[in-house]
Amino acid sequence: MNPFGALVRRESTHLLRSAHGLGPLLLALAGASALFILILRHEEGHVVQVPALWGLATAFGLPFISSVAASRGFTRDRENGMMRLMFATPIRARWWVLGKVFGAWSLSMIYVLGMMLSAWVFIRWLAPEQAQIPWTWEGFGLATAMLLIEALLWSALGTLASLFSRSSASTFLLALMISFCAPPMVCMFLSTFMPDSVSQWPWFPLQSIVYDCATGLIHVRALIGCLTASFVVIYLAGILFDTLRMLGSER
Repeated sequence: MNPFGALVRRESTHLLRSAHGLGPLLLALAGASALFILILRHEEGHVVQVPALWGLATAFGLPFISSVAASRGFTRDRENGMMRLMFATPIRARWWVLGKVFGAWSLSMIYVLGMMLSAWVFIRWLAPEQAQIPWTWEGFGLATAMLLIEALLWSALGTLASLFSRSSASTFLLALMISFCAPPMVCMFLSTFMPDSVSQWPWFPLQSIVYDCATGLIHVRALIGCLTASFVVIYLAGILFDTLRMLGSER
């Protein structure tokens, strides 16, 4: 029997009921919504697609909520003594890792959907009646797809970090640091071999990719790179979990 669905439901439910769930989710939504309004005000008078600005604001809050969600991961199980019980179960390591990753990813998905709701409220109720707002459902859809792919990578990295740490706070800080520092470092490294890989904002390459996707410019290499990196990190987390299980150690 495949335990994937049950593990994801378990992790999602526990996450929403914990300090790593609803509170940070509301905080991230409030911060990203405020950033969205500020960006709109800054771009007033310019011809810019609203989905692009929405995707940009949402992308800046995504590493925060993904890192918070993933910080619970295996760290919480280690804190409450569940790790040894998990070692004793016949469930394979990959299912435990996938359950943690997609449990954290589900909170990121709720965050993105909440941001879509805030954009709809703005367009439908808050914008002036005579205002001509340039937006398309395709732009929102493409930006959302890229955001969810990025969220999968952040959730995988946070889950991997939780296998090394005994503190949720240190796991969160490590995952957040990786989320913000790794993309520009990779972008600058690739620019030595592929000069055209440098994005519009080299210090925020993945955020700029979401912006481009909303305008219809899809970076296929970046999309494939994010998916590949997610699978590699999940695979490494599974190997590490198996190693800890064989050693009978929680560290």
